[in-house]
Amino acid sequence: MLLKGALAVIAIGTTCTDHACAASRTQVILLGTGTPAMDPDRSGPATAIVVDDAAYLIDIGPGVVRRAAAAAAKNFSAVRPENLKTAFVTHLHSDHTVGYPI
Repeated sequence: MLLKGALAVIAIGTTCTDHACAASRTQVILLGTGTPAMDPDRSGPATAIVVDDAAYLIDIGPGVVRRAAAAAAKNFSAVRPENLKTAFVTHLHSDHTVGYPI
């Protein structure tokens, strides 16, 4: 269970014994886990997958930019709003897309 305003971060590390295999820093940051029902304490669905310093958004629900800024304030600089350049949308329901500025 997530606390109000909490960010969940999952770090995935790789270990290689071969010199050709470079270790990468991969993190999964849950920026929003809300539902279609309006809830002022939860942002809409949005997940950032950060590989090294590149962030990839999966879904862009309402509040994603605020949540990305909050994560950046906690030293996750890859998700600073100005760094968000790539997004994937799982489906076109509004709770998964309205965080996309037109």
